[in-house]
Amino acid sequence: MIRTGSENMDNPDPAEFGILDGISEVIATTRSDSGIPNAAPIGIIWNRDRLHVQLFSGSHTRQNAARTGKIVANITHDLMMYVECTFEDPGPEAFEYPGGMDYPVLKRASAWILFECNQSKGNMFELTPIRGVIHDKPMLCINRGKNAVIEALVHATRYRLNGDAQYLDLIRHYDRIVQRCGGDREKEAIARLKEIMEIR
Repeated sequence: MIRTGSENMDNPDPAEFGILDGISEVIATTRSDSGIPNAAPIGIIWNRDRLHVQLFSGSHTRQNAARTGKIVANITHDLMMYVECTFEDPGPEAFEYPGGMDYPVLKRASAWILFECNQSKGNMFELTPIRGVIHDKPMLCINRGKNAVIEALVHATRYRLNGDAQYLDLIRHYDRIVQRCGGDREKEAIARLKEIMEIR
């Protein structure tokens, strides 16, 4: 992806970052009280001018966001990063702390927004944008292969939660879409997911 220079914003409009009505998939970065960075895919929900996210109990993302009151949404089209961050944190070399900020962002993100994060009810957290940076503004067409990788990841996490074999069948279904519609990067990402899930 070609870097076109960075645009810094205070109190950014999430729509300028591609976060629109419905659920937008991003990679959240947080840090523990001791400063250990964490990264995991989440869906930011925007409806009726309300911006919020559901963070699951027991996850590092939820624990960190609840303790620090902040969360970063990293906007990236790197599907391999989504796969890797779903099951484990990347190494420290994947993160940076721009402009003296004490909160981690992904080095390879096309853009990121730092949010204040306040628990409203149960696992729901309200988001208020504080600061954002846009590195790239790529023109992207819809690719079914990219979307299929994300759907397969959702089913992989559900399988990990309850062990229902129907989710493995759904992953295989989306794999067929990736093979038909995706490019090399999408095929590499779904292959890595199948390797992690031990799917033949």
